[in-house]
Amino acid sequence: MTVDDVQAILKDLTELEFPKIMGFSIIFALFKTYGIPSVSSLLVATGELATSETASKRTADTGVLLLEFALNKPSSDRTIQAIARMNYLHSQYQKSGKITDSDMLYTLSLFALEPTRWIDRYEWRNLTALELCASGTFWKAMGDAMKIPYDALPSCKNGWKDGLHWLEEVKEWSLRYEEAYMIPADTNRRLAESHLNLLFINLPVGLMDIGKRIVTVFLDDRLRKAMMFPESPSVYHVSLNSVFYMRKCFLRYLALPRPEFLRKKYIPSKPNPKTGRYNAVEYLSHPWRKLPGDDGNKYAPEGYAFADIGPKSFQGKGRAEMEETLIRLTEQKRGGCPFG
Repeated sequence: MTVDDVQAILKDLTELEFPKIMGFSIIFALFKTYGIPSVSSLLVATGELATSETASKRTADTGVLLLEFALNKPSSDRTIQAIARMNYLHSQYQKSGKITDSDMLYTLSLFALEPTRWIDRYEWRNLTALELCASGTFWKAMGDAMKIPYDALPSCKNGWKDGLHWLEEVKEWSLRYEEAYMIPADTNRRLAESHLNLLFINLPVGLMDIGKRIVTVFLDDRLRKAMMFPESPSVYHVSLNSVFYMRKCFLRYLALPRPEFLRKKYIPSKPNPKTGRYNAVEYLSHPWRKLPGDDGNKYAPEGYAFADIGPKSFQGKGRAEMEETLIRLTEQKRGGCPFG
């Protein structure tokens, strides 16, 4: 399958077939990286957790780039610009050795694997072999575009048969990586709590603890211990699993297929004609880049341009580096098969 083919499959899974669980799984994939001390210590050190606004902006920035390159055609200008911007932001930490190739591969593996795990556990059906192959093919191509080395995978030299083959090797490698590096650290706990506080920003203070116990249900033991969270009482596990089981049964036996006019829109189809920038469709905590603007211009209601995405100290920087990536990816004609 070509990257164009698999992107279309994943887009339908995200916007039509499993919009809720796919959305949750991507958020959880980001959250799971906070269980790795090398990742959490870097994010804490950047100072982006100093206020709720800067912490929420980092989450919004990451979400924008992920959605742009996942939901637009691989050869589109928006996809290539999103990849170029993400590569530039990562390169500043890679050059100093603060982000390793293993950290990058592990993060990539989570975006390939977590949606599958969540769908298998909570949705009305499992993914088909074709859909799993599409996921592996898409994220393998994404890793190529981000220049993530695959030396740690057994078939790196001889190549992979298809997306399923690549996905299986990434799955086995990521489990070994977690066994070695997902260990308890105070930075893990601080980062995780900071983001849970953002998630529940509109929840009454008296219910915050309940919200955190609910989230803990979704954590496996290794991740929960790495974040230094206590185990939730069994009543939370039983209640949540029952709710999701009832939802699964309802969708499988009673719900009709989602019609096209109810397709979930995560990103705008066109820029704002007044600003030439893109406005966010939704948000988790603070309304970054969403119209109408709340609190004046505090949350950048004018929208986003790719060169401005990232920490304040990086805004407007990296244009030359982005241009190099734009030329490279355009010349590669990204819509083909990454296993050819």
